[in-house]
Amino acid sequence: MGRDTVHARRQAGSVRDRVPRIDMRMTTRTAFLMPLYNPDPKALRRTLESLRAQTVSADIVVVDDGSHLPVDGLCGGTDVTVIRLDCNEGIVGALNRGLVHILEKKYDYIARMDCGDTCLPERIAAQQAFMDRELDVDLLGALASIVDEDNRYLFTEGTPGDAKAVQQKLWDNAAFKHPTFFLRARSLAQLGLYSRHYPHAEDYEFARRYAKYGVIACLDTVLIVYEKTTGGLSIRNRGAQLRSRLRAQLRYLDWRRMAAFLGVCRTLATMVMPASVWARASKLYWQRMEKGRHPCRTDGGL
Repeated sequence: MGRDTVHARRQAGSVRDRVPRIDMRMTTRTAFLMPLYNPDPKALRRTLESLRAQTVSADIVVVDDGSHLPVDGLCGGTDVTVIRLDCNEGIVGALNRGLVHILEKKYDYIARMDCGDTCLPERIAAQQAFMDRELDVDLLGALASIVDEDNRYLFTEGTPGDAKAVQQKLWDNAAFKHPTFFLRARSLAQLGLYSRHYPHAEDYEFARRYAKYGVIACLDTVLIVYEKTTGGLSIRNRGAQLRSRLRAQLRYLDWRRMAAFLGVCRTLATMVMPASVWARASKLYWQRMEKGRHPCRTDGGL
């Protein structure tokens, strides 16, 4: 590791939260991390079924973020650990509580998941195998098949490739969906947990930080089905999300890169763009990217 890399990782300490020390000598496994707040029972059951159907088993850690009714009865099974928070702390608080628990249990990897989305059976096998081979990668994503509330395919989202390819997209926006995040546990101790300073864009800031101070990549494989709902958090909190995205872009701005400035300009333009126009433009972008990768594919990448 060069002197610049060592210095950069030390700088990351200014944005990381306190995390427990990990004993990596122990044999560990992968844990899913899923925050919940008043979940829809059917959606939760569908998601849990996909987690339990993995070809490589993984434990499931659920953080109940102060739901009106405890979610224990909805999860079922001894394979699910439920961490119940006394009050609603928000997604960042819930995620960080779950990460600390997983680190204390000494797992090697953490796979993010959200209620309502589903994993393909080979998700853990594919991402874990990649991380076992590529020991320098801290954060790994994958492609997501985007469907509507009636399970109709819309497009495939994600920017596959190595750190250079992913970074090129990150100048502009997220390179892959948050539920595809697959984290190396020991990297959290160096690069930090989720930051509370970027509401509704905590995943984007997290990826930007890991790209700057660590190594990230994305598999060219669809590993989750992501349900795009009309009343989803990203749509309801679009303004706050864009402001947080802009704040992250400015924090990690590289003055030597024209793409970094273009990303800031696009975010500013998106702020004044009607949500319907933005949604249409986003859909067309990912459809064009998919055609470029797989010009003959008609199955939604599955």
